[in-house]
Formats: sequence, structure tokens, C-alpha cells
Amino acid sequence: MGVFRMLKWNNDLTIGVVSIDNQHKELFNRINLLLESMKKQRGQDEILNMLNFLEDYVVKHFNEEEYIQEKNNYPGYEAQCVQHQEFKEGLLKLRKIIESDGIKASSVIIIQQKICNWWINHISKEDMDLGKFLCE
Repeated sequence: MGVFRMLKWNNDLTIGVVSIDNQHKELFNRINLLLESMKKQRGQDEILNMLNFLEDYVVKHFNEEEYIQEKNNYPGYEAQCVQHQEFKEGLLKLRKIIESDGIKASSVIIIQQKICNWWINHISKEDMDLGKFLCE
């Protein structure tokens, strides 16, 4: 199934809020586990279970991040909520694709291009701004 590019954590993605940084690292691990399962062509049920796990963790992470933002009157709160919702909808679309089409290279490409890129961009821009705001 083609070339697999895993997410790699680096310290440039550290926003300075330990709980959020730890959750981001865990999200990278969970996305990589999903990619690895797809690479090894595990069954659809196993892949969907891993996607369930990822979806649950994403919701937990976003809820905690949004709580911190709201509690601290972060000016980017509304924009973050919109982006978080868009990401959750993207995961739901991926689930529907896997449920209807099975595990295909196109599903892996979606994860790599959309999900992985989304996280890198979101952390390095929006969450970095949040970290600066909270650490001032």
C-alpha cells in the first residue's frame, strides 16, 4: 500500500502547556497506530475500533482544550471551536468511507494528507498562539 509517512513529534510543536502537549503527543501515537494497522492491512473491524479510540480521544482533548480557553477568556476560542468541529467531521467522513469502501490506499492518503497535515498545521499555528497567550 504505497509509502507510509508517520507523524513525528518534535519539540517545535511544544506549546508550553504540559497537559495539552502530552495530549498532542498521544494523538500522534494514536494516528500512527491507525496508519500502522492500515499498512499491515488489518481487518476492517480492527481499523474501525482504532478509529473509535482516536475519535474518543480527540473529543476528550478538544473538550479539555476548549475548557482551558474558555476559562482563560482566550480571544481565539470561537475560531478554535470551529476548527475542532471541522476536524471531528473529517474523522466522521473517513469512518463512512472505510465503512462503505473498506480499507483502501485512498483512505490512507486521506489520513496522511488531511488528518496528519491538519494536526501539524493546527498545533503549529492556532495551538501555538494559545500557548503564548496562556504562558504570558
